[in-house]
Amino acid sequence: MGWSNPPISWSEHERRLREASRPGSSPPVGADAGDSPAWSSHRAPYQPPAGNTEPLEDSIEYAELHVHSSFSFLDGVSSPEKLVETGHSLGLRGLALTDHNGLYGAVRFAEAAALHQMPTVFGAEITLESDASRTDTEDPPGEHLVVLARGEEGYHTLSRALTEAHLSSGEKGVLTCDRDTLADIGRDQWMILTGCRKGPLRAPLAPHRAPSRTEQERSEKALLSLMERFGPGNVVVELFDHQHPLDSVHNDFLASLAARHSLPTVVTGLVHYATPGEADLAQAMAAVRARSSMESLSPWLPASPSAYLRSGSEQFRRFAQYPDAVLRSADIARELSFSLKKVQPGLPRTLCPDGHTTMSYLRELIEEAIPRKYPGAKPEVRQRIERELELIDRKDFAGYFLIVHDIVAFARSRGILCQGRGSAANSAVCFLLDITAVDSIYYNLPFERFLSALRDEEPDIDVDFESRRREEVIQYVYERYGRTQAAQVATVIEYKAKSAVRDMARALGYSPGQQNAFSRQVERSGALRESESHSIPPDVTALALRTLTLPRHLGIHSGGMVLTDRPVSEVVPIEPARREKRTVLQWDKDDCEWMGLVKFDLLGLGILEAIRDTFDLVEQSLGEKWELDTLPRDEQGVYDMLCRADSIGVFQVESRAQMALLPRLQPRRFYDLAIQIAMVRPGPIQGGAVHPFVKRKAGQEPIQYPHPLLEGCLERTLGVPIFQEQLMQIAMTVGGCTGEDADLLRRAMGSKRGLERIESLRETLYRGMASHGLDQATSDRIYAMIQAFASFGFAESHSLSFALLVYASAWLKLHYPAAFLAGLLRAWPMGFYAPASLVSDAERHGVEVRKPSVQYSDVYASVEPVSPQGASPTGLDQCRHYEQPTPSSVFDPDQEDPTLTHRRDGQLATRLGLASIKGIGDDTAERIVKERQTRGLFANPTEFARRVGLSSRQIEALASSGALEDLELNRREALWSAGYLANEHPQHLPHTSTPPPLPLFPPLSDHEMMISDRVFTGTSPGDHPLRYLRAWLSSQGVFTVADMATREVGSRVWVGGLVTHRQRPATARGVTFLNIEDETGLVNVICGVGFWKRHRLVLRDASALIVRGLLERSPEGVVSIVADGVESLEVLVPDSARNFR
Repeated sequence: MGWSNPPISWSEHERRLREASRPGSSPPVGADAGDSPAWSSHRAPYQPPAGNTEPLEDSIEYAELHVHSSFSFLDGVSSPEKLVETGHSLGLRGLALTDHNGLYGAVRFAEAAALHQMPTVFGAEITLESDASRTDTEDPPGEHLVVLARGEEGYHTLSRALTEAHLSSGEKGVLTCDRDTLADIGRDQWMILTGCRKGPLRAPLAPHRAPSRTEQERSEKALLSLMERFGPGNVVVELFDHQHPLDSVHNDFLASLAARHSLPTVVTGLVHYATPGEADLAQAMAAVRARSSMESLSPWLPASPSAYLRSGSEQFRRFAQYPDAVLRSADIARELSFSLKKVQPGLPRTLCPDGHTTMSYLRELIEEAIPRKYPGAKPEVRQRIERELELIDRKDFAGYFLIVHDIVAFARSRGILCQGRGSAANSAVCFLLDITAVDSIYYNLPFERFLSALRDEEPDIDVDFESRRREEVIQYVYERYGRTQAAQVATVIEYKAKSAVRDMARALGYSPGQQNAFSRQVERSGALRESESHSIPPDVTALALRTLTLPRHLGIHSGGMVLTDRPVSEVVPIEPARREKRTVLQWDKDDCEWMGLVKFDLLGLGILEAIRDTFDLVEQSLGEKWELDTLPRDEQGVYDMLCRADSIGVFQVESRAQMALLPRLQPRRFYDLAIQIAMVRPGPIQGGAVHPFVKRKAGQEPIQYPHPLLEGCLERTLGVPIFQEQLMQIAMTVGGCTGEDADLLRRAMGSKRGLERIESLRETLYRGMASHGLDQATSDRIYAMIQAFASFGFAESHSLSFALLVYASAWLKLHYPAAFLAGLLRAWPMGFYAPASLVSDAERHGVEVRKPSVQYSDVYASVEPVSPQGASPTGLDQCRHYEQPTPSSVFDPDQEDPTLTHRRDGQLATRLGLASIKGIGDDTAERIVKERQTRGLFANPTEFARRVGLSSRQIEALASSGALEDLELNRREALWSAGYLANEHPQHLPHTSTPPPLPLFPPLSDHEMMISDRVFTGTSPGDHPLRYLRAWLSSQGVFTVADMATREVGSRVWVGGLVTHRQRPATARGVTFLNIEDETGLVNVICGVGFWKRHRLVLRDASALIVRGLLERSPEGVVSIVADGVESLEVLVPDSARNFR
């Protein structure tokens, strides 16, 4: 095995494919999106491939007018860029993109064509009178009509027609339209080509013999119908030859038909791929579309690989008897072509009261907010605000700010937690409009990080909302601006290694079991298994590697919405999304950006939902009301908890790397949290910032500045640059850079071409540093710091926005651990840990976690009094004071852990929700809870069944999770009674079934109940799988995680537990980190590259491990094990590891 390994990994192959025409599109090294990304994928501008040749000098003028790109989704296989490149090299005089039922690839097509100066025609091949999707069948139903837009107005009507056809069906991927509807919209706006074998003229002709008289009459009737509906001057008869035996016969007939009715003919290639070498991939994609194999699909596949781009000379030779039809293609392209940029719309201008412009209204809102935000504002504060407003006015961005303000104001009026993040925090205007809670003037954040005179596009403001309630905000935007002028942005779901292997195996005829087996041999990170364990056949690998980065289907952006001053449906078609009441554009965010469409990011953030739910539970249970801005400020207990790396469940600082840094960095103030968040990023790591900062903060190294002028911007970070903004300030302060230069530097950070872009400023930087008296060594050191941030560094504005949530979540974990656990479980999936780890951590903090119960559980996790007497606040009253004593500057790790004294919900327990039970779900859980709240507790199992009405499978799920135990049925008895209880349905007559006699089997053992809990709820409150193996593990010399705190450093130890995470950060040079959890805690295991290769299968696939290794423990108490031996551990519970995140 291993004979079919590609020479490079899947992920590297994918990166090279993506970078070929768009250098800089791949993620920067180590940029991990996480719960809420500070870096998001961005498609770099198109660039011709290296070595691009001059176009062929062809005397025959020819334009290809019928082209399907890979955005025909599983039909065409060449990207729009490659089609343009190939057409340019062949000397074509124009190209028309006619993808199926949409304009999905129009922007990429236009972008590439603009660089090659290729005339562009925009069209679509529309499926008529079909109520089925194009997938799932060998020969999809419906006639095809090829439409070419006549200039900008024709494009607008085509986009609107496609929108109406998609939205009329109400179903994603299905159109509802006919010739009459299209003619009413597009007559005199479009040119109609008669199309392929499914076109109106060829569809009546038999595919296996010469057309009969009847078939010819039907074809002629269809042509007359087109002429009547769209006008004779708008119909062109299309001729193509794919070397099918009857193509020439059909062409002769159609040419005679055109001559009979005085219509022009035009030659096309009916193109589905750029070059002949892609024909086999096109056939494989056709099989994938039909959910079949190429062998089964062979009757419908083309007779020869002929659907590729050809030069004018080649077409002239192939169609020697129709020379005018070849030459006419170039005339049509000249007549119809236009630049897509001409259809760019503007922003809505409906937010201004009468008598105001957008700018005057924005100024009025700012003036109203200044006394509230900056009482007694100093002149320098006024100057900063005025500088921002002047630039906003000059760039005509006021409408953008008003729209974001309107959306945020709506959310706050509904009690929805939200906050602007990212570069928005650099703006005083955003702070005054309550878009962000970060005061950019107080933190001296450079406005150029947010907006500069150099930028033509609107600033990017991201607003995070509670995940569960974000839909309310999205629907408000639809209602406020109208569904024709607002829609969500798409995401293009591309082939990754796993899906490529699976689909190509299906196309080649491998069984479903083999397809899954092959795809499992590709890791989530995209790297192929090593040769000793790889068995993917070479034919699958060869096709799969070519499939990477091709579009698979269209998804929906998590929160990006486009708003326009004219119907956006006239710029880009809109279609239904999978989710009810959602509509989605046919373009992704990068398409929208290139076209100048303004995107507003309304994002869901899980931690905001968890915080809101925690606030609500605390108020309902203990009567204590909190909001983000009322939480006590800088409480020492919070920082003490974080210094102990007690941060499971805390936003942004719960990862392995963050928990290892917390005890070393020792945050003692709010700003330290911002530094902590930014530190574990490639920029500071590769720039050598981590260790100097830690040492300086601990007083082990003097604070020094590269230049006295830099003390102002580096003082808060002890002379060490941590944030993007600091690098910008350095460049402006001693590097001689303008604000616009600094904005170019900002764009370089986190870009694949960052080093190249930074290099463009090298001369300016060195000249500026020399003018400030910096020597060569110091200048080199500063420049090296800036270069390091090309690999991605965190913005200070991001860190400050996130730090607010870090502190809030840590404060709640310290004071209300039971309610906070319930909030985390309600908001899950989010964060770093699975529910089982969250529950185990809470129990280690003294929280009682109770299993689900039909008598007491809510739909989702909740809290309830530990005792029937009720619950009242516990802990220290001083914890509630807003102003707190200044925390000590140094953390004492030897002091007694006072965490329990801070707990205010000590009389509350966490109760798991019914919806968390596998097989129950939200709807069933809501029905049970509503019935109980309406008519009271259930008296017995039979009454429960009759009142709620569940299937036997649902009752078995409740029984297996222990949710029926409060009805005096143990799990085995409840399982035995499931069939009977399912018959006791509200729709059945009572007493028509007889309860079975309960078996004499013993109740489930504790071990069996723990396994059942893990299977059906993902957790095991009060228990852990390792507890049942501890005696045997101890006899084998395997220690607990807790033992690692006292074992001798450098000794070889054995430790066993469940694998909760597997991570391989891009900055770790191939080292893989595992988190191992037992009943006492978690420990980090370090697996070197060689060790991982030797034990790959066990390390990656086992749900639990016994690891041998050398114990490492830092002076601050951070424990790691450097693994040198491993074996699997059988625990009989489902694998819940979160791998390679």
